[in-house]
Amino acid sequence: MSKLYNLITFSPLHQILVTPPQNQLSSALSLLEFFKQSGNRATEAAMLSQIGALYFELKQPDNAIASHQQALKIYRAIGDVSGVGNAFYNLGLVYALSNQSDKAFTAFQTALQFARQVGNRNQESKLIGNLGLLVQSQYPELAIAFYKQSVNVTESIRKELRVLDIAQQKSYQQTVAANYRVLADLLLQKGRVMEALKVLDLLKVQELQDYLQNVKGNERTAQGVYMFSEEDLQTKTIANQPLKSLQILIDGNQKISQQLSKIPEAELNQIPEYLQKLPQGHALLYPLILGDRLELILFIPNKTPIHRSVSIREVDVTQLVVDFKVGLRDPDSLDVIEPATKLYNLLIKPIEADLVNTNTILYSPDGLLRYVPIASLYDGKKWLVEKYGVNNLISYSLSDFTPKPTKPLRILAGAFGGAQNTTKFGQAGLPATVTEVQSISEALPNTTKLVANDFSRKATESQMQNKNIVHLATHAEFNSGKPEDSFLIFGNGDKVLLSEMKDLPMSNVDLIVLSACQTGVGKLGNGIEVLGFGYQVQRAGAKAAIASLWQVSDEGTQALMQAFYNDVKKGDRSKAESLRQAQIAKIRSQKFSHPYYWSAFILISNGL
Repeated sequence: MSKLYNLITFSPLHQILVTPPQNQLSSALSLLEFFKQSGNRATEAAMLSQIGALYFELKQPDNAIASHQQALKIYRAIGDVSGVGNAFYNLGLVYALSNQSDKAFTAFQTALQFARQVGNRNQESKLIGNLGLLVQSQYPELAIAFYKQSVNVTESIRKELRVLDIAQQKSYQQTVAANYRVLADLLLQKGRVMEALKVLDLLKVQELQDYLQNVKGNERTAQGVYMFSEEDLQTKTIANQPLKSLQILIDGNQKISQQLSKIPEAELNQIPEYLQKLPQGHALLYPLILGDRLELILFIPNKTPIHRSVSIREVDVTQLVVDFKVGLRDPDSLDVIEPATKLYNLLIKPIEADLVNTNTILYSPDGLLRYVPIASLYDGKKWLVEKYGVNNLISYSLSDFTPKPTKPLRILAGAFGGAQNTTKFGQAGLPATVTEVQSISEALPNTTKLVANDFSRKATESQMQNKNIVHLATHAEFNSGKPEDSFLIFGNGDKVLLSEMKDLPMSNVDLIVLSACQTGVGKLGNGIEVLGFGYQVQRAGAKAAIASLWQVSDEGTQALMQAFYNDVKKGDRSKAESLRQAQIAKIRSQKFSHPYYWSAFILISNGL
């Protein structure tokens, strides 16, 4: 289920209103009298909007409506066009949440005209999405059309962020990702799988934008979701026409349905040209976690997109992920087997027959699934990595599947160092990182080493400009929250924040490896920090990244990395396949066979 987007106008003094709603209301009413006496009508209207929100929170919708109507009257009197639009927006919210759908629809229609008049495209997108939500249960085809239009406005905004200044960009920072999820859900229910896959792909980009606030997208994302002619016509007509009866909605929904029924399935599931470049043996897998089920979308070249629905509650998926994470991080226990098998049955078993000719899964996980590596799912006999290569994608719209020529290896390897059982710059010493870097240098002689204090940010940046593999054996943390909460630390104590990684000079880098990082260190979020890291290094120019989802033992990391680089130097395989071969070698070893040691490392790339 989507949500109604709130845009309550707060008074300049709203920060003092941090007590329970009833007490807040008393304070707000006192402030309202003060503002009335001061003659500041704009602030009086803003306080009325705040009071309206508080009345609604206290389940007094009639008083809420009265307050918003008073605010509307003042905004009209002082000629504040944005204020008028916001007042209609707030009225629409109260009507909608009070089951007065007709009045809500009309209020949102009116607010939409004002949002367009003042050029508030972010609010425009949300209002169109709200119209979709209001008609969703009875007129699904029409709802899909409204959600599509909402998504397309958002995507066009992202393209415009290239030319807007920082202050203007900040006005587009409130999330609208829920519209993407609901739209994908509705499309899947109608069997419109390729459209749903496109929406899920754009969702990845939108989630990144909500997190990083610097995601520009590209010409592909700016195109948004294709709208059929009747979808475009009906949404524009209905949004601008007074809702005198439900017949306009019935007719609009029916006209869209009639047009879609005449379109061949191949045209409904038309494959974008750049996705057609996906080579044989590769498959895109996009899961979507919903409240009561898990949706799986599988795209295989030269086939119609495949859709499978698995009945499972979101809370049960969450518990599975938590259990799996606990098992993965305990190398002395085989408790990991049960959740690994359950997740295999959930994510892979429903599409297993369709993967018969697949050797590589291009995986774009959703939400909490970003915290677990699918390489370590278990079918009862084999780990998934023994059957398929895995390449984590940020978004296929941001990916380049054009084959790349092989280049002579030029490697930079940095080691944090430090003594065992000591701390250094607030972090545990990592003495094995020095050995790790030394072994890379021995396997690949054309390696520049930076160790301990010599491993500074400045030295690293100057060296990485002419290297195509950058290996950083050092502490890094990627935490849910703000990008500033995630960082990488150098051997001399320098730091680079996740928000700064886009500025690293990596235009020539084919692969960056972070061999001692960890994600989801604090409270689990939706895993966006994992996606954020991949995007930031991609934006800096790197073609791919390998990062660890948790910090593996020094010895285990060294063993895996040695196997990885021994395979890389052969030069006849992709980096994803070299990682897979290294992981298989550890599975078959006596000491490091537990997935704790080998599955922490995932490859995130923008291609193959």
